[in-house]
Amino acid sequence: QASVLNGEIKEMLLLDVTPLSLGIETAGGLFTRLIKRNSTIPTEENMTFATQEDFQTSMMIHVLQGEREMAKENTSVGLFKLEGIPKAPKYEQKVEVTFKIDANGILTVTAEILETGKIEIIKVKESQSFSKEEIIRKIIEATKFNEEDEREKELVETRNRAASAICVTQRFLEKEEAKISDVDRKQL
Repeated sequence: QASVLNGEIKEMLLLDVTPLSLGIETAGGLFTRLIKRNSTIPTEENMTFATQEDFQTSMMIHVLQGEREMAKENTSVGLFKLEGIPKAPKYEQKVEVTFKIDANGILTVTAEILETGKIEIIKVKESQSFSKEEIIRKIIEATKFNEEDEREKELVETRNRAASAICVTQRFLEKEEAKISDVDRKQL
């Protein structure tokens, strides 16, 4: 890099990258990555999430850094509360979360309630700085526990899908209840 800055080497381009993935904790304690490890900086990614409780009016946004599948196994770099979500049945309100890392390495996390446009922002100026050895250790650890993490992740995702299917089915039955005959209702 010194040679590039001195002008001795002109054919080389050095890019800064994220050493570890960045994401948030989602339903069931999962770590959902928004910016993957080795992404070139500056970068920006977003993802939309749904409320997990009936008539939920706020959401905690827990920002994490690491490579494990479960949030508890990664490093917390920030936490903030998004308030003012309009009351609605679970899964109906949507929140878009955006991660943006600027050229200086400053992470800005934005959460926007899509229905109202209300926004909350957190800037993480000093995201967890790990030494090269710590980064390598975290990557090796993630590889070592990959099978165990994948099993736990699959179990949580299955629970989340089942809860969603039950919710959708209950809503459908409530909505269509008047159309079900007494004979069919006895069979249910």
